[in-house]
Amino acid sequence: MEKTPILNELLSFEGEHYTKFFMPSHLQLTYKDDFSATQKKVFEFIKKFENIIFSLDVTEVNNFDNLSNPSGIIKQSQEIIAKSFNSKDAFFLVNGSTVGILSMICAVTEFNDKIIIQKNSHKSVHNACKINKLNVVYIENEKNEYFDVDRKLKISQFENLLKKNSDAKAVVITSSNYYGQDLDVKKIAEITHKYSMYLLVDCAHCANYNYSKKFPHFPINYADMAVTSFHKTLPCINQTAVLFTNKNLSNKVKEKLREQINIFQTTSPSYILLSNIEVTNYLLRRYGEILYGELFKNIKRFKRKIFKLSRNNHIIKILPNDDFSRLVISFRDVDINTVYRHLKYKKILPEMTNEKSIVFICNIFHTKNDFDNLFFALKSLIENKNIMNSYINNNTYKNSKNKEVIKYVEQNIGNNSDYNIYLYPPGTPFLTKGEILTNKILKHLKKIDNKENIEIIF
Repeated sequence: MEKTPILNELLSFEGEHYTKFFMPSHLQLTYKDDFSATQKKVFEFIKKFENIIFSLDVTEVNNFDNLSNPSGIIKQSQEIIAKSFNSKDAFFLVNGSTVGILSMICAVTEFNDKIIIQKNSHKSVHNACKINKLNVVYIENEKNEYFDVDRKLKISQFENLLKKNSDAKAVVITSSNYYGQDLDVKKIAEITHKYSMYLLVDCAHCANYNYSKKFPHFPINYADMAVTSFHKTLPCINQTAVLFTNKNLSNKVKEKLREQINIFQTTSPSYILLSNIEVTNYLLRRYGEILYGELFKNIKRFKRKIFKLSRNNHIIKILPNDDFSRLVISFRDVDINTVYRHLKYKKILPEMTNEKSIVFICNIFHTKNDFDNLFFALKSLIENKNIMNSYINNNTYKNSKNKEVIKYVEQNIGNNSDYNIYLYPPGTPFLTKGEILTNKILKHLKKIDNKENIEIIF
C-alpha cells in the first residue's frame, strides 16, 4: 500500500499499544480489562459507532435538517446541549473551536476596532484579529520558569489595562488553558462588563467541567460567549466543538454570530460529529459524576506515589492547577528529551512537552493500570542513572521542519518580525509580529529546536 502513507502510519501506530495520555479523549476506543462497570457501560455505548460510522455519514435529505439554518433535529439537539451547559444558545461546530473563535470575535468587532487579548492566546485568536484588522492590546503574563508556563492573570493589572483602553470592544481570554490553569472568569467578567466590553472565552480545554462538581464552573456562566472542544477532554472525534452564548447576549449579536459561523464553517454537516457530540453529552450527563469520581481517585493515588517518590530528591514536581485531570509534570536537572524518549520506550505517549514540562491529558477511559504504567516508567527513569545517561549521551535533536523559521530569524536579526512565530503544540505565540528579532531570540529558538515534540511555525 505504497500510495496510502497516512493510512499506513495510522495502522502502524494502532498496533503499538501505547498507554495514551493525549487527545482526542476517546483513546481510539481501546478496551481495557480493568474498566469499572460504569466505564464498560459508556465504552460499549460509544463503541457502537465504530461499526456504523459510514451509515451515519449522510447529507441533508429526509428529515436530517440543515447545520447552517437548523429548524429540526439539529435545532432540538443544540437546545438540549444549551440547557445542559446552562447557556442561551449552543452552536455545533464541525471544524473545531477555531471556527468558534473566529466567529465570536468577528461578531462583536468591526474593522479597525480595538480588542484586548492575552498574548499567549491560540493562533486562531490572532488570526481573527488579522481578519478584522483589529488594533490589538496584549495582556502580558509573568512566567513560571520552573514549569515553563504562564502565571495567572493579576486582576489589578487587568483592570488597569481596561481603564487605559476603555474604547476596546471586547476582551478575549483562555480558561482553562493547555496546562489546566483557570482564570477568575467571574471577576474578569465583572470588570469587563463594567467597561461595556464583551468577554469572549476560549475554553477549548474544559468541556469536561460541565459534567462533574469536582471541576470548577464552566465559563459561560459569566462570559458573553465561550467555545469548547469536545474532543480534547471527552470521548469525541477530532473537530467536535460547541459555541455557547450567555443568556444576557442580545439577539442582534446572536444573529451576527450565526452569520459569522456560516461564513467560516463548512456547509457539510458531518452527522458523525454531530451525533458524537449529542451522545457524549447524554452519557456524561448520566454517568459523569461517577466516571470523574473514579478518575479523581486514580489521579490522587498517582500523585501521592509521585510525592513519596520525589520526597528526597525532588526531581519530579507536579504543577498545582485547577483541572485535576490535567497532569503537568516537571523534572529538575533532567532534560525533557530524556524523559520523553524514555516514556516512548515504555510505550507511554503524553500530549505534549514544552521546554521543562510534560502534559498528560487524563479522561474517563483511563484506569488504575494506566497510572501505574506511568508511575513505574517515571520511577525507573529517576532511580536508574544508567538509563538516564544512555539518553543524555545522545541528546541532540534537530527538527527539520523548524529550519525555515530559524533561517528567517537568522537573516533578519535587528529587524521587526513580519510574522507571528508559534510553538506547536500548544499553538500559542513565541513572539508576535512587530517584535524585534534578536540574537537572544535566535538562541532560544535553537534551544527549542532540540526538543523532540515541539514544532516552530509561522
